[in-house]
Amino acid sequence: MSVPTQDVLIVHPNEGRRAALAEVLGIHRVVAVESQVEATRRMESSAPTLIIAPPENARRFLRHVDRAAPEAVRVFVCAQSDRQGLEELVETAAEGHVFNTLDDSLTIPELGRRITNILQLRASARVTPNSRMEAGFRLLGRGYTARCLDVGNFGAALQVPMDASVGAFLPGAVLDDLHIEREGRWVLKSRRALVRHVSPVRNGAEHALRLGLSWSGSLEETSAAPLAVVRDPVSVLAALRKAVRRGSALWVHYPDTPSVQFILEAPLVDLVDGRSVLRGVNVGGCPISAGDVLNLSFEVSGQSYLGATSVLQRGEGAVTLSVPRTLGVQNRRGLQRFRPGPDHRFLVSFSAPFSGKRMTRSVLDMSSRGLSFAIDASCEVLPAGSQLDMSLLLPDGSEVACRAEVRSVDGVSSGEGADNPLRPYRCGVRFLEVPPSVRNAVLSAFISSRNQTVADGGRFPFQDIWRMMEAAHYGFHPDYPFGGEARYLDDLERTHHQLCASGELGSSLVYNDADGVQGHVAGLRIHSRTWLVQHLAVRPGFHRQDQIAHELSALAIELGEAHEDIDFIRFSWREDNRWPSRLGTWLLRVMDSHGLSWLRHFQYMRLELDGTEPSPQGSLPAVREASDADCARLEFFLRERGEVVRVLAEDLQADQMRLEALSSRYAAHGLHRARRVFVVDGETGPLAIALQEEGSPGINLIEKTNAFWFVVLEPGHPDEAAAVRALIQRCEEHAREHGRSAVVALAADEDLKALEAAGFTSHGRFSEWFFHRSMVRRWVELFRSIFERVQRTGGEARARGRAARGKA
Repeated sequence: MSVPTQDVLIVHPNEGRRAALAEVLGIHRVVAVESQVEATRRMESSAPTLIIAPPENARRFLRHVDRAAPEAVRVFVCAQSDRQGLEELVETAAEGHVFNTLDDSLTIPELGRRITNILQLRASARVTPNSRMEAGFRLLGRGYTARCLDVGNFGAALQVPMDASVGAFLPGAVLDDLHIEREGRWVLKSRRALVRHVSPVRNGAEHALRLGLSWSGSLEETSAAPLAVVRDPVSVLAALRKAVRRGSALWVHYPDTPSVQFILEAPLVDLVDGRSVLRGVNVGGCPISAGDVLNLSFEVSGQSYLGATSVLQRGEGAVTLSVPRTLGVQNRRGLQRFRPGPDHRFLVSFSAPFSGKRMTRSVLDMSSRGLSFAIDASCEVLPAGSQLDMSLLLPDGSEVACRAEVRSVDGVSSGEGADNPLRPYRCGVRFLEVPPSVRNAVLSAFISSRNQTVADGGRFPFQDIWRMMEAAHYGFHPDYPFGGEARYLDDLERTHHQLCASGELGSSLVYNDADGVQGHVAGLRIHSRTWLVQHLAVRPGFHRQDQIAHELSALAIELGEAHEDIDFIRFSWREDNRWPSRLGTWLLRVMDSHGLSWLRHFQYMRLELDGTEPSPQGSLPAVREASDADCARLEFFLRERGEVVRVLAEDLQADQMRLEALSSRYAAHGLHRARRVFVVDGETGPLAIALQEEGSPGINLIEKTNAFWFVVLEPGHPDEAAAVRALIQRCEEHAREHGRSAVVALAADEDLKALEAAGFTSHGRFSEWFFHRSMVRRWVELFRSIFERVQRTGGEARARGRAARGKA
């Protein structure tokens, strides 16, 4: 955040502390002195904007300040262990002096950040509510009510009845669960606020306390967990390339002197002698030399990165830096933000909750759960926690009402939003309610912002996609071979459009250019919290630089992440398909994270049904539907086997195993999705269990959603083979009951023999990987880095070929 240059007077008896405070506030005009006597003389000649001083003789010092610099912001730095200093400040506040207090034991960077927040609090506009507003909060377990006097973007003033103790409201005290309401309706909610100053006031015969509050960062969740650290060199390089590609500001500074810093202009990630380096221009002439170790920090896609770099070369303004070995990562948002393109403009309108002013703003960036717009903090007040009843104008011209909450008011650089004069602050809001029309419009804008050539496949005739798949030799359609389309193509098209129209169950992305449909990929909510990436196909003969497969795959996964209730991404590949297998194996090796991902291998087994009844298999044990206790036993067995990710990703918790909730969501859109659980009993409980999936034909073209799998809970039991054969036969009967032409089983390697004995044949071995949504961005960047490397090496090869032909 940027604040205007201001005069700062620092008073501190410790020379090192004075110098450190002066350094961290280097963007201001700073004067540092040792004693309050010297500070008084300085104030007589030039009135500062900010005064920082220790608590000794605070009352006498403030009397000089009131005379020489009455408009100055007063900040006392006092350690919590200094009881005498704290008592002096309490007595000073009781006399009516207004000041801020900071803990002197804080680190210098933290002190600098808090002082900057105080200056922003002063510079921000404050408005008196247009009607009476009441506030409520909790302090040390006690509830209080107060009157709201005025509100700013970073704080407010409250009037608390005098029966409250002044000693309870020491500067720095934390107020919990603060809310402000008008006529019984909350207009602001803040998890916590800080007391900046307190003073007694008198309104006629009424005595009260006036509290000055700040809630900068009040909505941020506190956590003692350290930053995540990216150690893999490929991931570090991918994050840096992403920042360079998106034009993020790359800040460079010395670790011990953060006030001496510069932005690396015209950054470029280059390859020198097989080693990646970062090149750029040192604008401003920051003094650095070859061999210096610096901190490199940048922010992109809601994530903050920090790493150590060294100066390799220093020229006339140009500088070459090493790529950091590791990066500390901190997530600021749960979902990626994007900037809507010119064909997808959004406007937001609402009445400001405190001033009543009607505001209409263009959206700067957005996600499926929120957006941001620009405000002028010098005259407009929208503090974090404000509740907004807003109207959103969509790109198609329709207007939709929705509720939202302000989450942040942050500074932006002067280059952002150049066509919008309302700078330098961005107001970020989160939707509290997201109507389907808003979600669909946001997802459409997201697709367009990523790639203008990719479009929603629901707008295309399914026959066009089908013909492209046939040209791409996408031949793994055991139930839907190319050629006899008349029998099933209408059903597939109906399912395709129902999934796309649902907005929550599935998606289809088509790469379309002047020559028609060139590629396709689909996403499917195969389980309640799992997004399956499927049906990737690209027409042969395209140019490598188009990167169709890369664009479609990355978009399909990011669309899954855009659904806030999706926790896991799932994709699979045939192990005999060399390129996807190599790619998937490499990504798995680089990204594998225990507890957040799970890899399995299975054989795709089929048994064709010719319409005749199966031959009797002799005496087999009885098969029954599972009870709740059986489902709980299966969940415990899988968790005990270490398949926790599978339990969560495939709805294998006992209370979700029959997919009742998912079935209702599918039924609402005219589709079917369910699961049957069959059990064969042993002496003491379930011996073996089979899970039979059910789904509308064509939801998945290889019918994973109509396949079954089984698990033996008592391996080595004498009746194990008979129990498995009984379950297989029951699943065959289930397929006949539903008029299916084949039975599909997804079998682990150890189950292959039993299925082959029952007449099943293998159609290939697959690898399938589940990973948590927290790994999505890393997956996308690593995936992009692979294709960038392929594109670069391909370009170099073509250049060498042209050079060779020229010589010839």
